[in-house]
Amino acid sequence: MKNTLIIPCGGIGERVGANIPKQYIEIHGKSILNWTLSRFKNFDNIHQLLIPADDSFTDEIEASIPIEFKDKYKITTQGRTRFDSIYNSIKHISPYSDYVMIHDAVRPFVTHNLIEKLMTAVQEYHGVVPYLHPTDTIKAIDRDKTETYIYETIDREILASVQTPQIFDKNLYVKAYEYSNKNRFKGTDDSSILEYSKFLPKLIVGDAQNLKITTEIDLELAKIVLK
Repeated sequence: MKNTLIIPCGGIGERVGANIPKQYIEIHGKSILNWTLSRFKNFDNIHQLLIPADDSFTDEIEASIPIEFKDKYKITTQGRTRFDSIYNSIKHISPYSDYVMIHDAVRPFVTHNLIEKLMTAVQEYHGVVPYLHPTDTIKAIDRDKTETYIYETIDREILASVQTPQIFDKNLYVKAYEYSNKNRFKGTDDSSILEYSKFLPKLIVGDAQNLKITTEIDLELAKIVLK
């Protein structure tokens, strides 16, 4: 199997209090983007890397590319939204790719085992998404949302907190994005784009370690974990 890896880099650093997008913040001398990409560098079946990004950060991106990807990567045009950025990268997907894998630039803790498990599962299910059940008790608020009163308690066993990487059959993925773009549906993640086109991806148990760096606390935790 041959995979195209897409790492969207359009996020900003507001919630971590940074003056640059958080994927370019350095931890122990390496950018978060480099830490993340390094999790994928030993997979020989990843033959292409696409990075939708603001071209004003080209230097930071190029400095973050592991040597294993130096001949495989391309920076593509950033769009107004995450959907637009990924849609811009679709025309660059190699015709030789069997699958497309999408991963958050700020999830640097993803493990080799999880990536391998997803790569194996996608060959059977054509689309796979890692998830965990929420650990907190989940409450729904009143439906008119004018006041934050409890409406009901939701059974955590029927909820899934999804992660990345998400992996999909290339043809299925491209058609889903084309369909969503035609109908102006942007979605909130890649699996929602597939859902909109009437394909329901397979949920695969993820990893509690696979955290996304979003807040200042996450950043401080990353400094400890990545030491």
